Amino acid sequence: MKAIIFVFLLTLFTSFNCSSTAQIPDYITIDDKEYRLHTNPLDKHLITIKWEMPENLSTSSANWRGYVASWKIDAGLMFLTDVTISIYHKDEKRRESKSIFHEIFPGRDSINAVWYSGSLVIPHGEMTHYVHMGYGSSYEYYIVIRISEGVVTDYQDFTAAEFDKYKEAKFQTFKETQEFQKQLEELTSGEYNWSEEDALFFLQNFHAEYYLSL
Repeated sequence: MKAIIFVFLLTLFTSFNCSSTAQIPDYITIDDKEYRLHTNPLDKHLITIKWEMPENLSTSSANWRGYVASWKIDAGLMFLTDVTISIYHKDEKRRESKSIFHEIFPGRDSINAVWYSGSLVIPHGEMTHYVHMGYGSSYEYYIVIRISEGVVTDYQDFTAAEFDKYKEAKFQTFKETQEFQKQLEELTSGEYNWSEEDALFFLQNFHAEYYLSL
């Protein structure tokens, strides 16, 4: 499954590399406060159930995944509480926000995200630097929550400078693994044939939820 997620991220990066905008994030509530979430924990489950975007989905370069998910941390567990999409009614020429949570999880009001293991990256405070791509913008502070099968196993608060150092140290650890060598080789040869610089940029910026958990 990890390989499937990697290919999914790679496809998105390749498709939007030249033209993507900053992405609309998911949202997560912690201690009754809502934050942006710069991780997308629902992707793995949607791939597993083979979810397909509706034909009348209102798409945007600011939301390549096609949905916005809402999450919460409660009693040491991570819960999904809603999933919304934007539907375009062509005949009426209007857009409508629609929840698809009960289509994905019938009969549930929320669900423990047992399918997800990784690190949640949660920026907060003022934006200090805007980047017109993905989740590349920088903020004053960061929360990193490590999740194992829907259970919180670690929670850390960082200033921006501390987060940059933490992320760099984790990436250096990742570079020493066989998984890193495998992915770097895949990106710089064969079908993709990227430069090493582009491959390293992708791995460091789009694979953080994996290597931050090392």
